[in-house]
Amino acid sequence: MAITRIDKLDDPRLHIYRETRNKSIGLNSGRFLAEGWRVVERMLNSEFEVESVLISERRIETFGSQFEHRTQVYVLPQSEASQLVGFNFHSGVMACAFRPVNASLEDFRKQKSLIVCCPYITGPDNLGSIIRLAAGFGASGILLGSKSADPFLRRGVRVSMGALFTMPIRVSENLAEDYQMLRNSGYQILAAEKTGNSKPLTDSQLPENESPMVVMMGNEAEGLDEENLQYADEVLHIEMASGVDSLNVANAAAVFLYALTNRTQRPE
Repeated sequence: MAITRIDKLDDPRLHIYRETRNKSIGLNSGRFLAEGWRVVERMLNSEFEVESVLISERRIETFGSQFEHRTQVYVLPQSEASQLVGFNFHSGVMACAFRPVNASLEDFRKQKSLIVCCPYITGPDNLGSIIRLAAGFGASGILLGSKSADPFLRRGVRVSMGALFTMPIRVSENLAEDYQMLRNSGYQILAAEKTGNSKPLTDSQLPENESPMVVMMGNEAEGLDEENLQYADEVLHIEMASGVDSLNVANAAAVFLYALTNRTQRPE
């Protein structure tokens, strides 16, 4: 590998970076972008296949020698790099990697741990935060509905701080079938939602830590719909002070993940 200085913005090697703001380009090309030196470093240390790194000239002394032996490094002057990507390239470091194969349920079942399911999360920032939380609390994977945000959008990757490089992510074509297969494998399915029949999270008789579980987190505006709630073995909510009816979904995920990964069987 080598450091290559590029002086033409129409250089074909920079095609994916020219399309940084095009959300569909990644899906169509089988690639995705990561921004910021910490995230890029974690990508390079992962099992992902990294195609190239783009560095602004002002960052070359800091990062060039760290990256050049691991992948192809392209260098542009700061102003031209910002022109290329379509915004102020203040981080000065971006990388392109190939998307992984969609995870299977078997990838989750190998660990028999906690799966975080997001049937319809639309905000990449929220999804990135949930992925980071899931990794931080030791979840075995992320299960997404087909209408959820792309987990490999640049904003989501940045907010996750590269946590998605460390755990399987599955975009399901049929969540109902996945729920049933997981239940048949011994998973208990929990829903994080306040309904007329839901129980406070603090009052629930949660199983011991060894029991595999799925926790469903709802859409930012609408929560979990009946189509998903019907598969829940138990529906739980976070008790709130008067006048506050809900939390941001990522904040709610943090509360649930803490409770579910620190659970013990209560004495009768």
